[in-house]
Amino acid sequence: MIPLIQLRGMQNQIIHFAWKNIKIRYRGTNLGLVWMAFEPLLFWVFLYLVFTSINIGAREDFGIYLITGLVIYHNFVRGSQGGLMSLRENFGILSSMNVKREFFPVVATTTSSIVLMVELVVFFGIMGIFQFVPAWTIILLPIVLILLQILILGISYLLSITYAYFRDIQPLWGIFVTALMFVTPIFWYLEDAGGFALEIQKINPLGQLIELTHQIVFGNVPSIQEWLYPSAMIFGILFAAFVIFKKFERHVVEKI
Repeated sequence: MIPLIQLRGMQNQIIHFAWKNIKIRYRGTNLGLVWMAFEPLLFWVFLYLVFTSINIGAREDFGIYLITGLVIYHNFVRGSQGGLMSLRENFGILSSMNVKREFFPVVATTTSSIVLMVELVVFFGIMGIFQFVPAWTIILLPIVLILLQILILGISYLLSITYAYFRDIQPLWGIFVTALMFVTPIFWYLEDAGGFALEIQKINPLGQLIELTHQIVFGNVPSIQEWLYPSAMIFGILFAAFVIFKKFERHVVEKI
């Protein structure tokens, strides 16, 4: 991928800055880095209690279905929000050092990847609590997770450069990802959807990744088309966002 090729040889710096981001996020809290696991867990517990008290959560293995979608969604939200602020939060470095601008969205995405590893521990831990044994198709999960990080990187390029020129993107993105949770198959089932929700799902790469994960966890092998369509969308987003980023990065320091 072009963005990563341009940063070859900087892997150690990327990981260093990613860990620094994580430490800063939880600095001063009593539980520290443990919050990486507690955040998705507490969110899942709340939604599980709510939806199992109404008909929507009455299906078998709903808890596993819910945590599957939440892990993907939560990581996307965290990663994209970190990417949005990646240039602004490193303004001092950008203004004083000759560093490639695309470095910082990659750092933000690497940060989300590290946190995702912790969230997966919660994911499989909940499977153990429910005595749920995933099918052999779980070996396909890394493919979905890689596509998720590519999507986060593309969105991070787009949001970070947009934020430099248009500050209102921050609250707008917060509203967008909140709305996205309700039109994405996290606590509702695709076969029950129709109308607006189903139409949005067709153009929602995050929703398609979540549905792929649901299929993998519950023992279904997604078709080639179900893999190719979201993959094409995600790589398209990445390259379009990177082109836009490179076009406007020259004056980013003055704009921030």
